[in-house]
Amino acid sequence: MFNKKYLLIAFVLTCLSTTSNAKKLSLINSCVELINIYDSKNSTNLFAAQTTSLSESLRAGYCLGVIEQYERSTSYGCRSDWYERAKLIARESLKNPPLSENKLLELSCEI
Repeated sequence: MFNKKYLLIAFVLTCLSTTSNAKKLSLINSCVELINIYDSKNSTNLFAAQTTSLSESLRAGYCLGVIEQYERSTSYGCRSDWYERAKLIARESLKNPPLSENKLLELSCEI
């Protein structure tokens, strides 16, 4: 499972670098996708997680990869797990304008 996650992240980054007109992935939107997939997996709808599209999965993987990489890059680590940090970042989608991605990552490690 651990290696599949990094393979997914590498695939996403490769696709982004080879496609000239690809949109920049938004960390906020990617974390919304991650939370939606994770929550649907635990819902009463048994097929919700299985019906997730490839693009939704890639965006969710991007969020998880960025969160984990940010934690590794800090000297002190993060206090909460990836799910709590992704929820904090996803909630920013309701705000206009949202905080910067760097600030969100920093704040997510402090919760």
